[in-house]
Amino acid sequence: MEGRNSGGDDIIRCHKCPRRAVIHQRYSGMYLCREHLLEDVQRKAREYLRQTGLFAGGRRILIELDGGRNSSALAYMLRNTFHRRRDIDLQAVVIDGERNAQSLIDAARVAERLDISLQHRKIPPAPEGKTSSTSSSFRKREALLSAARENDAGIIATGEDLDDVALEIFLAYLQGECPGEAAGEVGRHWIRPLQRIPKREVRLYALILDLGSDCTPPSLPNQLHEQARRQLFEFDCRHPGTNYSLLKGWERLLTPKGGRRAKPLSKDME
Repeated sequence: MEGRNSGGDDIIRCHKCPRRAVIHQRYSGMYLCREHLLEDVQRKAREYLRQTGLFAGGRRILIELDGGRNSSALAYMLRNTFHRRRDIDLQAVVIDGERNAQSLIDAARVAERLDISLQHRKIPPAPEGKTSSTSSSFRKREALLSAARENDAGIIATGEDLDDVALEIFLAYLQGECPGEAAGEVGRHWIRPLQRIPKREVRLYALILDLGSDCTPPSLPNQLHEQARRQLFEFDCRHPGTNYSLLKGWERLLTPKGGRRAKPLSKDME
Protein backbone atom coordinates (compact mmCIF):
# COMPACT_ATOMS: atom_id res chain seq x y z
CA MET A 1 0.00 0.00 0.00
CA GLU A 2 1.43 3.35 -1.03
CA GLY A 3 1.91 6.25 1.35
CA ARG A 4 -0.52 9.12 0.86
CA ASN A 5 0.74 12.15 -1.03
CA SER A 6 -0.52 15.67 -0.44
CA GLY A 7 -0.84 18.31 -3.15
CA GLY A 8 0.93 16.17 -5.77
CA ASP A 9 4.30 16.29 -3.99
CA ASP A 10 6.69 13.36 -3.57
CA ILE A 11 6.55 13.31 0.22
CA ILE A 12 5.41 10.00 1.71
CA ARG A 13 2.69 10.69 4.26
CA CYS A 14 1.79 8.82 7.44
CA HIS A 15 -1.12 6.39 7.10
CA LYS A 16 -2.65 7.74 10.31
CA CYS A 17 -2.29 11.50 9.74
CA PRO A 18 -1.13 14.00 7.08
CA ARG A 19 2.39 14.35 8.52
CA ARG A 20 5.55 13.20 6.73
CA ALA A 21 6.36 9.51 7.27
CA VAL A 22 9.72 8.61 8.80
CA ILE A 23 9.50 4.82 8.50
CA HIS A 24 7.86 2.09 6.45
CA GLN A 25 6.79 -1.01 8.37
CA ARG A 26 7.11 -3.60 5.62
CA TYR A 27 5.46 -6.30 7.74
CA SER A 28 2.32 -4.15 8.25
CA GLY A 29 2.48 -2.13 5.02
CA MET A 30 2.12 1.11 6.96
CA TYR A 31 4.08 4.36 6.76
CA LEU A 32 4.30 6.18 10.10
CA CYS A 33 5.30 9.70 11.13
CA ARG A 34 7.44 10.44 14.19
CA GLU A 35 4.47 10.76 16.54
CA HIS A 36 2.73 7.59 15.38
CA LEU A 37 5.98 5.62 15.41
CA LEU A 38 6.52 6.62 19.05
CA GLU A 39 2.93 5.67 19.83
CA ASP A 40 3.23 2.29 18.09
CA VAL A 41 6.51 1.36 19.78
CA GLN A 42 5.19 2.34 23.22
CA ARG A 43 1.96 0.42 22.59
CA LYS A 44 3.86 -2.80 21.85
CA ALA A 45 6.01 -2.44 24.96
CA ARG A 46 3.02 -1.66 27.21
CA GLU A 47 1.09 -4.60 25.77
CA TYR A 48 4.00 -6.91 26.63
CA LEU A 49 4.19 -5.51 30.17
CA ARG A 50 0.45 -5.91 30.66
CA GLN A 51 0.47 -9.51 29.46
CA THR A 52 3.16 -10.53 31.93
CA GLY A 53 0.62 -10.06 34.72
CA LEU A 54 3.44 -8.94 37.04
CA PHE A 55 2.44 -5.37 37.82
CA ALA A 56 -0.85 -5.50 39.70
CA GLY A 57 1.08 -4.90 42.94
CA GLY A 58 4.26 -3.12 43.93
CA ARG A 59 7.51 -4.11 42.27
CA ARG A 60 11.17 -3.12 42.15
CA ILE A 61 12.58 -3.38 38.63
CA LEU A 62 16.29 -3.59 37.89
CA ILE A 63 17.09 -2.32 34.37
CA GLU A 64 20.27 -3.33 32.58
CA LEU A 65 21.46 0.01 31.19
CA ASP A 66 24.50 0.07 28.90
CA GLY A 67 24.15 3.51 27.28
CA GLY A 68 23.06 2.05 23.92
CA ARG A 69 19.84 2.82 22.06
CA ASN A 70 17.98 -0.30 23.20
CA SER A 71 18.60 -0.13 26.93
CA SER A 72 18.07 3.64 26.97
CA ALA A 73 14.75 3.28 25.13
CA LEU A 74 13.78 0.52 27.59
CA ALA A 75 14.51 2.72 30.61
CA TYR A 76 12.53 5.59 29.08
CA MET A 77 9.52 3.36 28.34
CA LEU A 78 9.46 1.93 31.84
CA ARG A 79 9.72 5.40 33.39
CA ASN A 80 7.00 6.67 31.05
CA THR A 81 4.72 3.71 31.81
CA PHE A 82 5.08 3.66 35.59
CA HIS A 83 5.72 7.33 36.47
CA ARG A 84 2.40 7.52 38.35
CA ARG A 85 2.93 4.27 40.22
CA ARG A 86 4.51 5.01 43.59
CA ASP A 87 4.64 1.28 44.30
CA ILE A 88 6.92 0.66 41.27
CA ASP A 89 10.59 1.41 41.94
CA LEU A 90 13.03 1.60 39.02
CA GLN A 91 16.74 1.05 39.46
CA ALA A 92 19.46 0.55 36.86
CA VAL A 93 22.75 -1.30 36.70
CA VAL A 94 25.59 -1.01 34.19
CA ILE A 95 27.89 -3.99 33.74
CA ASP A 96 31.52 -2.85 33.50
CA GLY A 97 33.50 -4.89 31.02
CA GLU A 98 30.66 -5.33 28.52
CA ARG A 99 31.06 -1.93 26.87
CA ASN A 100 33.64 0.83 26.45
CA ALA A 101 34.17 3.83 28.72
CA GLN A 102 31.94 6.10 26.61
CA SER A 103 29.07 3.67 27.09
CA LEU A 104 29.36 4.01 30.86
CA ILE A 105 29.18 7.80 30.49
CA ASP A 106 26.12 7.49 28.22
CA ALA A 107 24.41 5.17 30.71
CA ALA A 108 25.01 7.67 33.52
CA ARG A 109 23.51 10.47 31.41
CA VAL A 110 20.37 8.48 30.66
CA ALA A 111 19.93 7.49 34.31
CA GLU A 112 20.33 11.12 35.41
CA ARG A 113 17.87 12.36 32.79
CA LEU A 114 15.26 9.81 33.87
CA ASP A 115 16.01 10.21 37.59
CA ILE A 116 16.83 6.52 38.01
CA SER A 117 19.55 5.42 40.42
CA LEU A 118 22.47 3.71 38.69
CA GLN A 119 25.05 1.32 40.08
CA HIS A 120 28.08 -0.32 38.47
CA ARG A 121 28.85 -4.02 38.55
CA LYS A 122 31.99 -5.75 37.33
CA ILE A 123 31.43 -8.70 35.04
CA PRO A 124 32.98 -11.77 36.69
CA PRO A 125 36.16 -13.11 35.05
CA ALA A 126 35.86 -16.05 32.69
CA PRO A 127 36.31 -19.46 34.34
CA GLU A 128 39.76 -20.94 33.81
CA GLY A 129 39.99 -22.90 30.58
CA LYS A 130 37.02 -21.14 28.95
CA THR A 131 37.11 -18.25 26.48
CA SER A 132 35.48 -14.98 27.44
CA SER A 133 33.21 -15.06 24.37
CA THR A 134 31.64 -18.43 25.18
CA SER A 135 30.86 -17.56 28.81
CA SER A 136 30.16 -13.80 28.67
CA SER A 137 26.36 -14.16 28.55
CA PHE A 138 26.40 -16.49 31.56
CA ARG A 139 28.71 -14.16 33.50
CA LYS A 140 26.57 -11.13 32.67
CA ARG A 141 23.49 -13.04 33.83
CA GLU A 142 25.20 -13.82 37.14
CA ALA A 143 26.18 -10.17 37.59
CA LEU A 144 22.58 -9.05 36.98
CA LEU A 145 21.17 -11.65 39.35
CA SER A 146 23.67 -10.63 42.02
CA ALA A 147 22.66 -6.97 41.65
CA ALA A 148 18.96 -7.93 41.82
CA ARG A 149 19.53 -9.88 45.04
CA GLU A 150 21.42 -7.03 46.67
CA ASN A 151 18.73 -4.53 45.73
CA ASP A 152 15.79 -6.84 46.46
CA ALA A 153 14.54 -6.43 42.88
CA GLY A 154 11.89 -8.95 41.86
CA ILE A 155 12.16 -8.14 38.16
CA ILE A 156 15.16 -7.78 35.84
CA ALA A 157 14.47 -5.93 32.56
CA THR A 158 16.82 -6.17 29.58
CA GLY A 159 16.69 -4.52 26.14
CA GLU A 160 16.64 -7.37 23.61
CA ASP A 161 14.51 -6.41 20.60
CA LEU A 162 12.61 -8.56 18.10
CA ASP A 163 15.70 -9.17 15.94
CA ASP A 164 17.69 -10.34 18.99
CA VAL A 165 14.97 -12.66 20.26
CA ALA A 166 14.20 -14.08 16.80
CA LEU A 167 17.89 -14.93 16.37
CA GLU A 168 17.92 -16.64 19.77
CA ILE A 169 14.88 -18.73 18.79
CA PHE A 170 16.27 -19.53 15.33
CA LEU A 171 19.57 -20.72 16.81
CA ALA A 172 17.78 -22.87 19.36
CA TYR A 173 15.78 -24.62 16.63
CA LEU A 174 18.91 -25.09 14.49
CA GLN A 175 20.62 -26.79 17.43
CA GLY A 176 17.63 -28.97 18.29
CA GLU A 177 16.75 -27.12 21.46
CA CYS A 178 13.48 -25.69 22.69
CA PRO A 179 13.87 -21.95 23.31
CA GLY A 180 12.75 -20.76 26.72
CA GLU A 181 12.30 -17.46 28.44
CA ALA A 182 15.33 -15.88 30.08
CA ALA A 183 15.39 -17.61 33.43
CA GLY A 184 15.75 -15.76 36.67
CA GLU A 185 15.53 -17.61 39.98
CA VAL A 186 12.90 -18.27 42.60
CA GLY A 187 11.12 -15.02 43.44
CA ARG A 188 12.60 -13.16 40.46
CA HIS A 189 11.40 -12.61 36.89
CA TRP A 190 13.31 -11.71 33.74
CA ILE A 191 11.42 -9.56 31.22
CA ARG A 192 12.25 -8.21 27.75
CA PRO A 193 9.68 -5.47 26.96
CA LEU A 194 11.20 -4.66 23.54
CA GLN A 195 10.99 -8.20 22.19
CA ARG A 196 8.04 -7.42 19.90
CA ILE A 197 9.69 -4.35 18.35
CA PRO A 198 12.10 -4.58 15.37
CA LYS A 199 15.60 -3.24 15.92
CA ARG A 200 15.31 -0.42 13.37
CA GLU A 201 12.14 0.85 15.10
CA VAL A 202 13.77 0.78 18.53
CA ARG A 203 16.76 2.68 17.16
CA LEU A 204 14.61 5.32 15.45
CA TYR A 205 12.49 5.69 18.59
CA ALA A 206 15.67 6.34 20.61
CA LEU A 207 17.04 8.75 18.00
CA ILE A 208 13.83 10.80 17.98
CA LEU A 209 13.93 11.08 21.78
CA ASP A 210 17.72 11.57 21.87
CA LEU A 211 18.27 8.50 24.02
CA GLY A 212 21.61 6.72 24.30
CA SER A 213 24.19 6.28 21.55
CA ASP A 214 25.15 3.78 18.87
CA CYS A 215 27.50 1.64 20.93
CA THR A 216 29.41 -1.10 19.18
CA PRO A 217 27.38 -4.26 19.87
CA PRO A 218 29.18 -7.18 21.50
CA SER A 219 30.50 -9.69 18.98
CA LEU A 220 28.57 -12.91 18.49
CA PRO A 221 30.09 -16.01 20.13
CA ASN A 222 30.98 -17.95 16.99
CA GLN A 223 30.63 -18.31 13.23
CA LEU A 224 27.32 -20.20 13.50
CA HIS A 225 25.73 -17.27 15.32
CA GLU A 226 27.01 -14.77 12.76
CA GLN A 227 25.85 -16.85 9.79
CA ALA A 228 22.44 -17.41 11.39
CA ARG A 229 22.07 -13.67 12.08
CA ARG A 230 22.93 -12.77 8.50
CA GLN A 231 20.66 -15.39 6.93
CA LEU A 232 17.73 -14.56 9.20
CA PHE A 233 18.13 -10.85 8.43
CA GLU A 234 18.15 -11.53 4.68
CA PHE A 235 15.16 -13.88 4.90
CA ASP A 236 13.14 -11.36 6.93
CA CYS A 237 13.96 -8.67 4.33
CA ARG A 238 12.61 -10.90 1.56
CA HIS A 239 9.68 -12.15 3.64
CA PRO A 240 8.65 -9.38 6.09
CA GLY A 241 7.15 -10.75 9.28
CA THR A 242 9.42 -13.79 9.57
CA ASN A 243 10.81 -12.62 12.91
CA TYR A 244 7.29 -12.08 14.25
CA SER A 245 6.32 -15.61 13.15
CA LEU A 246 9.28 -17.08 15.05
CA LEU A 247 8.30 -15.11 18.15
CA LYS A 248 4.63 -16.11 17.96
CA GLY A 249 5.52 -19.80 17.70
CA TRP A 250 7.86 -19.46 20.69
CA GLU A 251 5.17 -17.70 22.74
CA ARG A 252 2.70 -20.51 21.99
CA LEU A 253 5.18 -23.01 23.43
CA LEU A 254 5.41 -20.95 26.62
CA THR A 255 1.68 -20.30 27.07
CA PRO A 256 -0.20 -22.99 29.01
CA LYS A 257 -3.42 -24.31 27.47
CA GLY A 258 -6.24 -21.90 28.15
CA GLY A 259 -3.75 -19.10 28.83
CA ARG A 260 -4.45 -16.53 31.49
CA ARG A 261 -5.95 -13.08 31.60
CA ALA A 262 -3.25 -10.47 31.98
CA LYS A 263 -3.59 -8.05 34.86
CA PRO A 264 -3.65 -4.30 34.13
CA LEU A 265 -0.54 -2.20 34.70
CA SER A 266 -2.59 0.29 36.69
CA LYS A 267 -6.23 0.98 37.51
CA ASP A 268 -6.56 3.68 34.84
CA MET A 269 -5.45 1.17 32.15
CA GLU A 270 -8.37 -1.23 32.65
